[in-house]
Amino acid sequence: MSAESRQGVLVGIDGSPGSEAALRWAYSTAQLEHRPVIALLGWTADGLPRGVYQAAVNADYLGLTKAAEQILHHTIARVPMPDPPIELRQVVVEQDPVDALVHKAKNAAMTVIGTSGSGFAHRVLAGSVAHQLLHQHTGPVVVVRGDDSSGQQPDRRPIVVGVDGSDSSCAAVRWAADQAIAREAPLYLINAYRVYIAPFAPPTEYFVSLRQDAERLLADTVTATLDDDLDLDLHLIAVDDSASRALLLAAQDAQLLVVGTRGHGGFAELVLGSTAHQCVLHAPCPVAVLHAQQP
Repeated sequence: MSAESRQGVLVGIDGSPGSEAALRWAYSTAQLEHRPVIALLGWTADGLPRGVYQAAVNADYLGLTKAAEQILHHTIARVPMPDPPIELRQVVVEQDPVDALVHKAKNAAMTVIGTSGSGFAHRVLAGSVAHQLLHQHTGPVVVVRGDDSSGQQPDRRPIVVGVDGSDSSCAAVRWAADQAIAREAPLYLINAYRVYIAPFAPPTEYFVSLRQDAERLLADTVTATLDDDLDLDLHLIAVDDSASRALLLAAQDAQLLVVGTRGHGGFAELVLGSTAHQCVLHAPCPVAVLHAQQP
């Protein structure tokens, strides 16, 4: 396969520490999967990254264009190239950043974005960008935390994936399995079943059956989505908890959390489901969000 025909790892760059972390994660992943990295900075005159404004000497078109290029180059310079090095393509376009990512992502293996800072503003920004990307793009989107340390290899922490039997969670399991194999990491499949307290105490058999159903769902998902001969350190975990809480707790010791865009329940028009949304906003590790595989 030629270098031009290989799908690359697309990274959104805006000059923030979050985009540096995203680039670092993309380098690591691209090296493992033998892919190029495409570092993209999209800008518009009314929606420039703050760093572009600060770097611009003249507030005219040429000055802003040069400032945008400078921000991309400086961000790349602050992130060490892995050894052995990978192919890096730099792209600066005058286009809304999300629109630019969506357009370029059509030919990418995955799209990687960072988060900026912490607190309420960070959560709104991370949620907004992820929502926009996932509404317009059906490929894998990875949201990387600003303090992510995934560039330190080898990383043998587990990869955690949420399972509920939906098409998007099955896509998440397949993608997560590929990542686990490439990284030689354990793969944890987690199904959370919440035991709600009824006005009357249910019989013990009720709780037992809920857990058995969860364990059966996990086993059936493995059978339906993964080949028997995969070299995987696989763990099936049924948890009596809400899906968001179970996954966020598991993510405390994980190198990557993988979820589907929308599971069973909720409203079909909500592309990013509540569990995926909470994971993107609050997980302590990078989060990959997968759509159901397209026919």
